Amino acid sequence: MSTTATARYRIVFVCMGNICRSPTAHGVMRQRLAETGLDRVVAVDSAGTHSYHIGAAPDARSRQHARARGYDLDDLRARRIDAVDFAQADLLLAMDWDNLALLEHACPAEHRHKLRRLAEFFQRHDSPVVPDPYEGGAAGFEHVLDLVEDGCEGLLQHLGQARVIQSCLPAWTLDAGSTHIWREWQLDDYDAAMRFIQTIGHLAQSHNHHPDLWNSWTRVRVSLTTHDIGGLSWRDLALAAAIDALT
Repeated sequence: MSTTATARYRIVFVCMGNICRSPTAHGVMRQRLAETGLDRVVAVDSAGTHSYHIGAAPDARSRQHARARGYDLDDLRARRIDAVDFAQADLLLAMDWDNLALLEHACPAEHRHKLRRLAEFFQRHDSPVVPDPYEGGAAGFEHVLDLVEDGCEGLLQHLGQARVIQSCLPAWTLDAGSTHIWREWQLDDYDAAMRFIQTIGHLAQSHNHHPDLWNSWTRVRVSLTTHDIGGLSWRDLALAAAIDALT
């Protein structure tokens, strides 16, 4: 499966042939991760349960409808799910019940807890699946995009869970109440500490975030929480990953 150099959390979308639904989800989530800065710590991929279209680009209709909403699928190529996916992924998200059953049959027992449906992450829709649009018309492909966009927003919320943040940010400490994460740095001198704090402040502003900053001469501590919800969210993960990239 494809990964980024620093990604510590991996999501794989799965449909039957990997040319319609799963590459659409791949492309949408990839863009949302890039927009939020979460691509530093989260990698996304897609695969099929069958080998009908290995090496093929996504269906032209999927690419057309995705492009109309600003998503580029042109570089994606179909492949079949394999043992590496089960071992390395943190989430394998099936588009429907049939593909979930096929994943359950192929997946080693120790990794089956990673198998779920993308529909479990819908925020606005109550469909249990992302239906296959292959035999239908334009409306089917638009419906897939509606569901996928909804599911990807739900996945962003999932990335704010404490256990996911811990997986992505091993250098940060989660407080006992799972409402804050924090990290400390020892800088070479006071001026370096002040420059570091100023850089974090500018970075936080670009993320529309308000971290708690503390220093004692050359020691700097950053504490993050999403103040308006009184706990952690994907925004804390994104800012922490951006701060880590500085250091």
